[in-house]
Amino acid sequence: MSKVAIVTGANRGIGLEVSRQLIKEDYFVILACRNEEKGKLAEDYLGSQSRFVQLDLSKPEEINNFIDFIKGEYPKINLLYNNAGLIYNKFELTSEGFESMIGVNYFGAVRLSLGLLENLETSHGKIVQITSLAMYLARKFDIEDLHSEQNFTPASRYNLTNLLRSMFIVELAEKTSDLSIKLTLAHPGITNSSSSRPFGRTASVNSYYKRIWTDISTGAAPVLQAVNDANPPSDKTYAPKIFGVYGKPTIKKLSTLAYQRELRKELWDYTFNELNLYKL
Repeated sequence: MSKVAIVTGANRGIGLEVSRQLIKEDYFVILACRNEEKGKLAEDYLGSQSRFVQLDLSKPEEINNFIDFIKGEYPKINLLYNNAGLIYNKFELTSEGFESMIGVNYFGAVRLSLGLLENLETSHGKIVQITSLAMYLARKFDIEDLHSEQNFTPASRYNLTNLLRSMFIVELAEKTSDLSIKLTLAHPGITNSSSSRPFGRTASVNSYYKRIWTDISTGAAPVLQAVNDANPPSDKTYAPKIFGVYGKPTIKKLSTLAYQRELRKELWDYTFNELNLYKL
């Protein structure tokens, strides 16, 4: 029987390419996507070794329904690749009152990862969390001010969400050290993902980064290395070797903030309180 992987945000970019490569490696891939039309197009493109299941990480009830569905249909999960992430150009709140990028990029990944730990433990599985070069640009933050519009800019909040999810993986690995689950991180560098989807393409963004971005295979390579390494580090990230942008994947340190144990503990406690979760 094929191994089972869940890939969030699998309808385009790195998520779609990683899903395609996983299928080549005999995975059956659950395409967890927010947009039904695009998710079904991705399923049609990838074929019978994939299945679209709708998942909007901004909606807790939809995350819970997705987890319940997976538990019923796929009790053993070999891989969870938390790929989905958004950047909003203006300040918005989720239905729970969370700033949208915190709600989707960070809290969404937290809820999904914790909800599927049992499925992953059953198969001695692995969580690979996407992160970004943006995490290195994040500065020390006020844990009680994550949802405030004050000092909000799209870039600064996006940078912060990448730092937060990196810190979460480091702390989760420590909290679950008695489980047979591997946890690690990967970042793709600066990748041209807008032209990577072979269906429903949109025009490329006119951006400064067009001067330096790489192709989709370079961006997907660190993720695939993280998937295939037997003993990946939980406190480092897979990334392109040269400046974190070019070349074959290697292992790099995270932001220095991710290694501050007290800050990680503060974030952990805050997260569980905000989401009304039982602590591990």
